[in-house]
Amino acid sequence: MGSKYKNCNHVYNKEDYKMAIILQTKYTLSIGELIIESAKIEEAERIISFIKEVENETEFLMREPGEFDMSIEDEIKFIESKINNDKEIFLTAKINGDIVGTLGFSTSPLKRYQHRGQFGISILKKFWNYGIGSKLIETMINWADSNNFLKICLEVDSNNEKAIKLYQKFGFKQEGFLKFDKYLGKGVYVDSIIMSRINMHNFNE
Repeated sequence: MGSKYKNCNHVYNKEDYKMAIILQTKYTLSIGELIIESAKIEEAERIISFIKEVENETEFLMREPGEFDMSIEDEIKFIESKINNDKEIFLTAKINGDIVGTLGFSTSPLKRYQHRGQFGISILKKFWNYGIGSKLIETMINWADSNNFLKICLEVDSNNEKAIKLYQKFGFKQEGFLKFDKYLGKGVYVDSIIMSRINMHNFNE
């Protein structure tokens, strides 16, 4: 997927991931310094601006342009909910201090589904193919594995070939197919693929 990491300025061990907050990790890319970390409350307005920008760039996301209408106060509450939930994370990716990507991992409150979570990821188009998505997913997987998640799920548009290949690289496999799942307008529908990664080391009898 393109690009690349010259060095990493922080080396995590497994215990670093056993928390709801992911500490800052820095990577040097050809386009500048990449920082991966949990979203901060003071970044709420910047995250809103990022979401409004990214939703105008691609049809691969769930929302149409203009559908995101969360206030700064609501975004702050959302970030706080992630910080205070040790089963969920919300990550940002920054290049030279600017937010260029996010990843959210969410779970069900029901006990029968506590072994699994689902994530979504978005990156500004001009920052595609630099490996930023890979570092976000790698961070999320390390955290999930260290916090005893058996299964990580996702849904992806069937025509999003780059994303599918990226997920496959991290061990995600197709589980199902949702026909006519997303409507793009003018009679155009897109199917969705359900994928998952299962870590049998976290299997409990």
